[in-house]
Order: sequence, then C-alpha cells, then structure tokens
Amino acid sequence: MAQEQLPAEDLQEVPEHLELKADRQLVDRRRGVTVVEGNVSIRLGEAVLFADRIEFDGDFQTLFARGSVRFRRGRQFFQASALRYNLVQNEGELDDVYGVIDLESLDRDFQVGSTADQSPSESAVQTDEQPAPPQAVSNEPSPEMACPPMLPPVPDWHPQDWAVTAWGGQMIDAAYGDTFLGKGRMRPEAVLGIGLQRRILRAGPLSLELEADLFSHIAGQQPGGEFNQSRPYSNLPAQSFGEGVVGIGARLWVQPWLSVSFMEGISYNSELSLYEKTYREKYSQVLNYLGVEVEAAVSPDVSVVGRIHHRSGVYGLYNGVTEGSNAYLFGLRYRWGEEESQQGISEMPPPLGCTDPDRDVRVRATSLSDRLESIAFGDGGDDQAHIPTEPDRSKPEISPAEQQSQRTAAIRSIDQRVSDVEFKGSFSIERRTGIPDQRINSGVKAENRFGVVRVPQLKLLGSTQLLNGTISRWRVQAAKVRITARGWQADRMGFSNDPFTPAQTRIDAEGVLAREQPNGDVLISARRNRLIIDERLPIPVTRRQLIQKEEEVENRWVIGIDNDDRDGLFLGRNLKPVKIGSSTELSLQPQILVQRALDGQADSAADLFGMEADLRGRYGDYRLRADADISSFSGNDFLDSSRYWGTFGRDVNLGALGEIRTELFGAYRYRTWNGSLGETDIQAAYGLLGSKRGEWNQGDTRHRYLIRAAVGDYYADRYNSRKMLRTGRSSVFASFTSNIPLWRGKTAELTPTEAYRFSPVAIVPGLTLNTNINTTLGIYGQGSHQESLSFSGGPTLTLGTFSKPFLDFTQLTMIGGGTLRNGASPYEFDRIVDFGTLGIGLTQQIVGPLLISTGVNLNVDPGSEFYGDVLDSNIELRWQRRSYDVGLYFNPYQGIGGVRFRLNDFSFKGTGVPFMPYAPADWLNDVDEDRPY
Repeated sequence: MAQEQLPAEDLQEVPEHLELKADRQLVDRRRGVTVVEGNVSIRLGEAVLFADRIEFDGDFQTLFARGSVRFRRGRQFFQASALRYNLVQNEGELDDVYGVIDLESLDRDFQVGSTADQSPSESAVQTDEQPAPPQAVSNEPSPEMACPPMLPPVPDWHPQDWAVTAWGGQMIDAAYGDTFLGKGRMRPEAVLGIGLQRRILRAGPLSLELEADLFSHIAGQQPGGEFNQSRPYSNLPAQSFGEGVVGIGARLWVQPWLSVSFMEGISYNSELSLYEKTYREKYSQVLNYLGVEVEAAVSPDVSVVGRIHHRSGVYGLYNGVTEGSNAYLFGLRYRWGEEESQQGISEMPPPLGCTDPDRDVRVRATSLSDRLESIAFGDGGDDQAHIPTEPDRSKPEISPAEQQSQRTAAIRSIDQRVSDVEFKGSFSIERRTGIPDQRINSGVKAENRFGVVRVPQLKLLGSTQLLNGTISRWRVQAAKVRITARGWQADRMGFSNDPFTPAQTRIDAEGVLAREQPNGDVLISARRNRLIIDERLPIPVTRRQLIQKEEEVENRWVIGIDNDDRDGLFLGRNLKPVKIGSSTELSLQPQILVQRALDGQADSAADLFGMEADLRGRYGDYRLRADADISSFSGNDFLDSSRYWGTFGRDVNLGALGEIRTELFGAYRYRTWNGSLGETDIQAAYGLLGSKRGEWNQGDTRHRYLIRAAVGDYYADRYNSRKMLRTGRSSVFASFTSNIPLWRGKTAELTPTEAYRFSPVAIVPGLTLNTNINTTLGIYGQGSHQESLSFSGGPTLTLGTFSKPFLDFTQLTMIGGGTLRNGASPYEFDRIVDFGTLGIGLTQQIVGPLLISTGVNLNVDPGSEFYGDVLDSNIELRWQRRSYDVGLYFNPYQGIGGVRFRLNDFSFKGTGVPFMPYAPADWLNDVDEDRPY
C-alpha cells in the first residue's frame, strides 16, 4: 500500500459539511483515497459517526469505516464492525450490527435517505470557498463498542426422553371437579400399576409424550349405587380387574424440578366396574381417559408424581356415558436416555473489536467484494481457512444446576449499560372464551366506573383481539444490514423488547425490510418470524407485519364463545382495514358460528354467520366511532341478532374549565352489567354527553377526578318488571379518588437478576390507602329521580420484592364501600341496589414466576335482598416475567375466560449490550481464570 503521511497543507481538503476529527490523516496516492485513523469522529448533519478507521474516495463521495463503528442520532444508536456507504446514492452495508431503535422518534431522529441537512447531491459537491479545518464533533464522550457477553449456554435440564413409573393409589367417590378440592369419599378399591412414557416432541419447557399404562384394580366390598341392580344401593361384592390406558400428554416444566402434565387417551377395563355400573345410568368398558399430574424431581433421574386418574364418557360421546370414576395416584418415576438439546438459538458471533475465542476456527462466507475490501484496508489479503476445526460440542461434564449457577453468576457480572428503566405498556396476544365483553360496551363501562376504588385483582380482563398493543423501543441485532435510499433490509435480524441481556424475549425475523411511509412512519416487516422465550421456547409468529410506529398491531384470527348471541363457540378473522377516503377506516371481522352449526340450531344458512364491524374516522377536530355486532344474517331475525353503538364528537375548550370531551351517542341493544342485578340490555338510546377528567400529585399522594354529564332518550328494561320503558334521562356523575402511601419500603437491587427478574417494574413493599367519594344525579322524564353519595376505601398491602424463588410477593387489597340513595331509577341498568359492598383481592407468588391472582366483590348489606350476592369476581394463574407474561383467567360473574400473552414495552437510557450472548465452543474446558465470563 502506497500510503504516506503528508504535511497539513498537502492533505485532501475535507468538505465543510463533514466535521471531522481524527488522530492522523493519510493519503494513498496510488488509489487516490484519504484515510483517517485513530479515534475518528464525523458529524453528518445531526448524526455522529465514530470508528477506528475511515477511508474516503477522492471526492469524499464514498466512505469505508472499520473497527468499532458507532452511529448515533437522537435516540437511535447503531454499532458495527464495518460500514460501506455511498454518500451520493445513500446506499451501503453494515456488518455485525447491534442497535437501539426508538420508533416514537425514529422519523425525526433518523430520516431514512438523508445523512445531512443538505440533499445527497449537495453534500457531495465541494464549494469554491476555502474548506474549514477538521473540527471536533461534540464534547460528549464517544460510546464504547458494546460487546456481547460470553455466557455458559442455557442448561438442558431434561435430556432424558424415556421414563417408567410405578403407580399406586386409591379410588374416590366424587365428581371430577371435586377431586381437585379433596372432596368425596375414599372407596375400598386399591390401584397398582406401571407406566411407560416416550417423549416425541420438545420445545423448551414444553413437550409432547406418548404414554401406556397397565393397572390392577383390587376392590373390596362396598356400597352400590341406585342404577342397574335389582335392589338399589345394595352392597357390591369384592372385585378385581385390569385396566389399560394409552394416550398422549403435554408437559410443562414450570421449574427445573417441577412440572405439570395433562394426558388425554383411551381407557379399557378388562371387565365392567361394578361401581361404574351401579353409580352411572349408562356404563362401558371403554371410556375416555384424562390424567392431570404434578411431578417433582428429587434427582436428575428420579422424581415423585401425583396424578388425578379420571375415566368418563365425555358428555355421552362413549355409549352415552356422562360420568365414570376417579382415583388419586402416586408414583415413583425413573427417567433415562438422552436426546440432543434443542435450544433453537441463532448464533451471532462477536464483531471485530470484541473478544472471540472461536474466530480462528469459524468459517464465515465472504464475497469477492469483501475480500477486495479486506485488501484495501491493509490486512494483506491473506488466505482464509475454509475448512474449520471442529469445535468441541460434547455434553458438559457438570450438572445442569452447576451450569445454571455459573450462568447466573456471569449474568450478574454483565455491565448492562442501561439506566432509568421504565415500564410503559404491553403488546398483548389474547385468546379468550366465554361471553365476550363486546367492544361497543367495554369502553363505556370502564368510563362509568372510572374513579371508583376497586381491588386491582378485579381489573377487567378480556378482549376480542388476540394480539394488540405497541412496542416503541426495540433493540436489534444482525450479521449484515443493507442500507438503501428508502430504508434498509437484512436476511436475518433479531428484535428484543427487553432492555437487559440476555433477553427474556426476542423475535428472530427472516427477510426483514424497513421502508419509510408517506406519513413519515417507518414500517418494518418480515417474511417469517419466531418469538424466542427465555432462549428455550420458539413460537412461530405468522403475522407478516412486525413493527410500525404508533400503530396497534391486531390479530387475524379470533376464537371465542358467546353463549347468549352465538350459541357458543365461534371462529372469526379480522380482514385488512378498508380505507374510505383519507380520514375513515372500516374494519370487518366475519365469523363462522361453529357451535350453532354442530348443534343444528340454525334455521337457515344465514344463521351460521356473524360479523363485527368497526368504523373509525377523524375529520379535523371531530372523531367518529361506530361499531356493529351481528350474530345472524337471517332476514327475519336480523335486527334482533344485532347490536350497535356509535359516537361522534370533539373536544371543546371552555376557557377556565379547560378541554371538555363532548360526544353525540347512539346505541341499539346495548349490553351492560349492574352489580347484583347482573346482565341487562338497553334496547335503544341516543343523546349527548360530556366529560372532564384529570389527575395530579401532591407529594407522594396521587389524586384523580372525573366529571361526566349526559342527556338522552332511553328505551330499556324496567326495574323488577318484564316490561320495557322509554323516557328521557339526564345524569351527572362526579368522582374523586386518592392513593395515599402510608409506608414505603425498599426495592430489591435494580438489576435483571433481582428487582427485574420476574417483574417489569421494581416491586416496592408498602402500605397504601385508597379512597374514593362519588355522587350521581339522575332525572327521568316520567317524573322519577335518583341521587346517590358513595364512599369507598381501604388498604393495599404489598410484601416482598418478587425477586426470590418462593413466596416473595404478596399483595392484599380490601375495599369497603357504602352508598346513600335518594329516590330510585325506573331502569334496571342504572338502579342502585348495592348499598354495602366489600372487595377482597389477593395476588401471591407461588414459585418462581408463577403467580395466582384472585378477587371478589360482594354485597354485604344485611338489609338487602341481594345480601351475599357476588357483584364481580375473577381468578388468574399467571406466568410473570420481566419482558412478558402468560395468563389463564376466568371471570365467573361475566362468564368470560381465556389465555393471554403480553410483551412489555420499556423506555431506558443507554445503549445496552448485544442481547444474543455468545457461548464459546470450549466454554467449560478453560481453566477458571481464563474463562471470559
């Protein structure tokens, strides 16, 4: 290379718009390029580029940067080992990329296709003016290259794919549901047996297993039942018979030593069970089998098992049998065999400039341009090895517990390079069953109850959407990114919502493409996505669109049960929204009413289809929202099978009163719930409403208020009557809520292995007093009136920090309330009948990230005819982690339930470090002092 260092007056002139600083500047006369080396920094408009070495062509139209390349603009940060970029065409490539994307400021921080305030063509042209000398970019220190931490891999806790179990137990006379509560009478019938299991599929902590069991039933003399014998309830003689079971099971390891399993199969008795014959009207030797078990490991190979053993006819599917028999089984299980670990981790080697013990033995595909570039950068173009040394990937000679201990210690030592972590919201995936809380109702219901103190465990769960929400800040990682004038693309890229490393959740995306939209948003899409949970469980994500700023990502498929309107199970699909003009959008969800079809309850083909439709519009300051819920297209029943709700309004500035939200509203067959009175309908309503809400802090105390007034005409169910009533209604509602901290403890250490181990927020132990006072006024056109004054309040006690493995988080809330009423509403939907209420909520950590949360609200007015009635209830079993949570929930009061998955959104300061840690091939074979972790 013909490079030399020249006097300053002979150096290539640097264009004015490139504010350049470096330790030295060289010129390669033969190739006509300028090279700057050593702590290089360049300002390109509002962006700053750092590197160890940058090479420019003669006209400063292209640049090659290599070694600790870092780019920062606003809240966006990228780093790479190499950058090739054409300043005229705005195209280039980045190698070994890691960065942080903030979608809320992406369009203003990083305007795709522009590197400076000038246009691309202007920025490449030198002026006749004398160029300014190189200048410092800023006084801010350069961010150092973030290297991936080297960690031991996630241990494979359960490589064994075979298991044998010795069973013993006893039969119980109880309904299936009661066996979970320990209710029933133990019968004199012993069960002994042996079982064989074979794992056929594994994905992280989830697995599918084939199972076969042989049991021997030894029954003594016992009372008989009322069926199928000459004298009901006669004693049954002793009996012995065999039972064979085959089936398939799903197992979830909730902890390395604890799992739960559900097995579904077929059970065959060698002869008729006298118990089943006399206690069931119909009986059969062949019945369905369902096993629910809990397994606790006492060593890597041996575990103890408890199972509920259940035979039944599945609601008459087997020979009309509706019940069967139940037993408690206990077993000793031995596991053996070895299956290759399937962690599903995409390898992302450390970039140049970072420690990489395997760099000399790794083969990385190189193109001709890459080799020419290597020569240009002065490495001599030495030949690369194309046949790698086979790394040692043998099974570690330490136990999984020791490996996990080393991994945990290594994670604690990571310099995370983030601070001020703040939980912002959630991106949720939800599958729900039960009577759906229709979207046309849920918003109004929530607004009407705003400010009333309720236990947090009764927070309304459920949505007809499977997937919704936004993630505004993503960390990204890729081996190579190609930059174009309109955006960028990558063959494969990782995205993580988790601010810490290693990430608890990340998206492994293929065929990634980013494009700037006409409105300034940057849309990032992918051909195929996988969600990787805890580096163990890969979940396919079928949605093509991945990220879009300020847009809620919606689901396509909807599964639910609507017992009232749709006769049970239905299946829907959200179609792509239809644009109507520039300001209106129509969303449609056609549905197939599966249960109605199976039960033969349809009078015509039109009864088998339903629809949900949402119309949204924005016209200047005015907002339009209209919703339709159609459960049949039959002409005769169309109106009686439809529900509608709509609003149209704007915010009005009333001077000293501030902004008031005003809306015209209309509804047809609107469904709502009213405490002890349960579900009720408003057949039709229209009118005008206005509301004002706000909040402020007074020291550590938080105050909120809501004022809401409405006037309209209502046609709805009359209270305590089957007749309907139509009359005018004017109402005012005012509420004032305060949250007063009485005691506040300390959080755990703000690290990913302590305070942020299981929770997206640092749990603060403490005691808080929640208070609310609200009043209502209702005047009705037929002369009635109703006024009320309500007080409610109570403490919330939080114990623990949710950072330890067992029972380290308890939250208990108790809310009592009383209401004074004058007059009475003639309608059922707003009649106040619950004058004394008590709400109790409890959230408890069981083990690790497993929580149970439950709440109930009761009528406790002893003078009320509804005394003791449940006003609301909910129970949820939740797997809670920092960056995601999975919950199973059920609300008996409203009859809804489902499965929910959420990704959490965070804001934070700092760059973080690459979230796909690298495990060297010989991570275990190095002596302790040489290990990179």
